[in-house]
Amino acid sequence: MVIFENQTMKQILLILTTLLTLACNGQKTKQDLFSLTVSPVINKTDKTNQTIIETLTEFLKTKNNSLTENKNWIVSDFQKYIYPYLDIYNIENSKYGKDFYLPTLVEIIPTEKVNQKILKIAFIGHNKETKENQLKSIYNLIANIQQDKVLFSRYLDFSTEKWKTFSSESMTYIVSPNKIINATEIGEQKKDINKIYNFFQCKPISITYYSCVNPKELFEIKGFDYNPMMYVDKTGGLADYGNIIFSGNNSEIYTHEIIHIYTNNLFPKIDKFIDEGLATLMAGSGKYSYEWHRNKLDKFLNENKNYSFAEHTNAYERIYFENETSIPYMTSALILERTLSVYGKEKLMELLKSEKELWTTLNTVGLTKENINEELRKQIKLPLTSVWQ
Repeated sequence: MVIFENQTMKQILLILTTLLTLACNGQKTKQDLFSLTVSPVINKTDKTNQTIIETLTEFLKTKNNSLTENKNWIVSDFQKYIYPYLDIYNIENSKYGKDFYLPTLVEIIPTEKVNQKILKIAFIGHNKETKENQLKSIYNLIANIQQDKVLFSRYLDFSTEKWKTFSSESMTYIVSPNKIINATEIGEQKKDINKIYNFFQCKPISITYYSCVNPKELFEIKGFDYNPMMYVDKTGGLADYGNIIFSGNNSEIYTHEIIHIYTNNLFPKIDKFIDEGLATLMAGSGKYSYEWHRNKLDKFLNENKNYSFAEHTNAYERIYFENETSIPYMTSALILERTLSVYGKEKLMELLKSEKELWTTLNTVGLTKENINEELRKQIKLPLTSVWQ
C-alpha cells in the first residue's frame, strides 16, 4: 500500500494541531458556504498552489450539484467509477444541520510525477453551543496539473498503483502487498460465481476486486486518512459502482458482495432490504453461512419473544445478535427463503424485480405487518430451503 513514508509523526501532529486551530475560523456564514480554509503550512504565493486552491474551491462549491459530471474532475473517472467522488458527496451535512462540516485544505503533497499532487482535505464542524470542534473526515484526492489548468481525480488508482494485479476469468484482483494471495479462495470464488450467474441465467460480469487486510486499509486506499467507520469493525467490505468490490477481510472470496454487483446490474431498482436479504440467503454474511446465521436468528427469537419484524425493515439498522448476526439482514433472508419454499423461484425473482413499495411487494407473497411475526417464526422452525437447489 502507498503510504507517505517521508511524513514524520511530527508533521502529522502539526497537521492535526492546524486543523483544530482552523476549525473555528473555518466556519462561514450562510452565503459563504464552501469557501475554502487553507492551512498556513501551504505556500499561497506559489502559482501552481494558487491554481489548485482556486479550482478546489470551485469543485467544493459545485460537487453536490451532480454526481455524474463536474468540469473540475477528470472525465475518465466518471466512465470508470461512475460516481468518483461519492465518498465526499454531501459530506458537509450532519444532525446539526446542512453544511456543518466545512473544508480545510491541510496539505498539498508532491508525488513522483511533476504534474501530480496529493491534496489532503479535512471536513471539520464547530458546535457553537458546546464550543467543540468535530472532525468528520480527512480525505485525499489527486490534483492533475495540465499547464495552467487543474483537474481532480480519485485517489484509488494512485494508492494501489504498486499493488499486485492479476485476472481469474471474470475477476481482476488487485491485492495489498501486506497480504499473501490465497489461491484456494480464488478457486472457491470462481465456483461461487459460476453458481451465481447460473442462478440468474445471465452472463458473467467483469469485476475488479480490491483485496485489503482490514477495513482500515480499505478506507485508506479509497482516500481516507480518517473516517470513523475505519475502526468500527475488524472485517467488512462493500460493493461499489463500476463493478468494484472492496474487501477488508484479508481474503480473496467475498460472495455476499459479488451478489450485490449482479443484483445491481440485473435489478437496478431492487429494494435494499430485499437485496441484502438475497445476498445473505445465497452467501451468508461476514465469516458465516446463512444456515449458521439462521440458527442464531432462531436463538434470538427464542430470547426475544416480543420482537417485531414489521418495525425493523431498514437493512442498515444496526441490530446485531452476539455481535455477528444482523437481524434486519436475516429478516429479509428468511422472507426470501419462505417465498422460495412456498411459491418457488419464479415468485422470488418477481420480488427482486419489483419497483413497488416494500410492503406492497411483500403482500404479493402473503405477508402483512399484522401476520409477519407469526409467518416468519413459523418458517424458521421448518427445515432450511436452499436457494441453490
